[in-house]
Amino acid sequence: MSTDSFQQRSSQQHRSIKSRYWRWLQYLGGALIVVLLLAERVGWMPLPMLERLEWQAYDLKVRGTLSGQKDPSLAIIDIDERSLFEVGQWPWSRATLAELIETLFNEYDAGLLGIDVVFAEPEASLWREHWKALTRDYPELRDVSPPADGDEQLASTLADYPVVLGYYFQASRQPSDPPPVGQLPPPATVEASSQLPFPTPERYTANLPMLQQSALGAGFFDNPRVDDDGVFRRVPMLQRWEGELYPNLPLAMLLAMLGQPTITPMIGEGAGVAQLEALDVGGFEIPVDARGAGLVPWYGPRGHFDYISAVDVLEGRLEPGALAGKTLILGASAPGLMDLRSTPVGAVFPGPEINLSLLAGMLHQSFKAQPPWVLGFELVSLSVLGLIMVLLYPRLNAPLLLLLSGVLLATAVGGNLWAWYQGLALPIAGLLVLLVAQMLWHLAMNFLRETQQKRWVADRFGQYIPPELVEDMVDSGESFGLEGEERELTVLFSDVRGFTAFSESIPPAELTEVMNRLLTPLTGAIHQHNGTIDKYMGDAIMAFWGAPLHDEQHAEHALEGAFAMLEALEAINHEFTAEGKPALAMGVGLNTGPMSVGNMGSSFRMAYTVMGDNVNLGSRLEGLTKAYGVSVIVSDTTAEQAPGWCYRRLDKVRVKGRGTPLWILEPISRWDSLSESQREWHTAFEQAMDLYQAADFASAECAFKSLPDQEDAPTQMYLERIEHFKTEPPPAGWDGVWTHKGK
Repeated sequence: MSTDSFQQRSSQQHRSIKSRYWRWLQYLGGALIVVLLLAERVGWMPLPMLERLEWQAYDLKVRGTLSGQKDPSLAIIDIDERSLFEVGQWPWSRATLAELIETLFNEYDAGLLGIDVVFAEPEASLWREHWKALTRDYPELRDVSPPADGDEQLASTLADYPVVLGYYFQASRQPSDPPPVGQLPPPATVEASSQLPFPTPERYTANLPMLQQSALGAGFFDNPRVDDDGVFRRVPMLQRWEGELYPNLPLAMLLAMLGQPTITPMIGEGAGVAQLEALDVGGFEIPVDARGAGLVPWYGPRGHFDYISAVDVLEGRLEPGALAGKTLILGASAPGLMDLRSTPVGAVFPGPEINLSLLAGMLHQSFKAQPPWVLGFELVSLSVLGLIMVLLYPRLNAPLLLLLSGVLLATAVGGNLWAWYQGLALPIAGLLVLLVAQMLWHLAMNFLRETQQKRWVADRFGQYIPPELVEDMVDSGESFGLEGEERELTVLFSDVRGFTAFSESIPPAELTEVMNRLLTPLTGAIHQHNGTIDKYMGDAIMAFWGAPLHDEQHAEHALEGAFAMLEALEAINHEFTAEGKPALAMGVGLNTGPMSVGNMGSSFRMAYTVMGDNVNLGSRLEGLTKAYGVSVIVSDTTAEQAPGWCYRRLDKVRVKGRGTPLWILEPISRWDSLSESQREWHTAFEQAMDLYQAADFASAECAFKSLPDQEDAPTQMYLERIEHFKTEPPPAGWDGVWTHKGK
């Protein structure tokens, strides 16, 4: 193996190794993105940013799909600022609260009342202390029952009406915290409750025993499942205390409506594991997650439900029957009293309205569910989509990659929204991160790989081809090497006639500038039509079409380049003649056929060039342009490859170095641009050529002499040949071939 061949092969192998390195690096990076997301989803490597993105996506879906549905049977009895102004500052006396409850049910026929307030301490009673003093001063009063205090009055009222109290659990207990306060309500009846993973608090603050025992029930209104960003999105339906399960306030109210039915857990399969899916409460299904929390069903922003001022109830300002049969929650919105929460639909949201939203969701069955199979579905989606992108994206260019990413992104978002409207809260952040991360990664890697490939192509081919062709070579996806190969190409040779005499007419110092002025536009004409410059030989140019980038129309483009060179030379001649310099002429020869192309030379200098008999023929054709007095000569193989051009046969010749004769032709113009007179002239010339080839010289002479342009060099040449054959006829069986002895 020669040194040059070894260097070429080593270079190609090195490039192949680098290309494979970039490709495998791209595959590895894409696979790593998928693995990281899968690890985050199964909890092996939590990513807080991804979790926050999921929360934000959930909040956007909530805000964008609020139904605005308003249930007139639900309302909030509001301890607002006006109530505090007219009744007095909080806490109100228990007697006032008892009066409020009695008015709601007696005057306005309320159906059920939940109280989002806890009464953990007995009311201080000045009247009871005064009664003790009176019995000391007036012993006869000792046999009279003391007047009822506020707690007793409220307890008596609670016993007469359907009221559900509120209390709260404390998730963790500090050493300084007191023991639990008050009395819990009876626990809920739940099937197989011991195995369910509900929150287990460490302390509670409940209502006074006499109040709790008089009420219909009670439910907690705390939430140990607030997300880490402080936003209230889901609520546990039950909490466990000393082995028993206790409902939240909305669930306790639903249980009261239904007569305290047994709660039946619904267990589903998710990722091969049995886990809690929903709670069946007397036929009402409440979707929950694996830890027993349900997503709050939001209907609108703050103030969506009817707010009724508590003082308007006490003062009887409502229309009769305004609250008939309604389910109510008593709570506070006054500054300083309001239980404020941050929610997806508002940064400041009253706790009573959250509880009423939960109750509305239970009654209307409008919860969003996250079934156990959601995790498995997400893992499969990430794996399948990730595998497709890892394998496909490295093969796509930037526009296709962006288009496919857009389609996948739209499909993922559209499918997620469709599931949302079907009642499923499916995760979306993982898919979004996967799509965006894969898109950015592969775009960056494709760009780096293409940049590296462009640099390699430009380093090796930039001196031969125009920059835009380098772009085409990279975009084509072909593998380009410098080692020799055989291809069908079209080669061009051009030579400026009379340049030696021209150069002698100008100072030597000006010759370089003139050469640059001459070769630059001629080279531009070749590059403009995707030609590859092989070499400059003084004022001569050698170029070819069809390599390194494959070109199915190499002959067509070569012809276009040849005529563009003639136009460029005409423009240069205008400049030269204006400067007092002589005009120049040029001959161009084109041939098409199999040629060897590659990096050839020696260990001292290499060049990307073409070689072979067809290359030599192209040079011979350029040399014949002067003999025939034309600017461009092409071989018959070139003419066959570019049938859209009109050619006239110049001669059937045998050139030096080739034993087989061939037709040489002059391209006139494209067929579609020929005028009628040109078509007639072309037909007449071809008829004259037929007569000449048939050795009918007398008829041929008449035909050539009848042509309108008697100054035409080929016409004059054939008239001279005919004169010669009159005196020295060709031998019998003459084949019409003219043999050229010189190069």
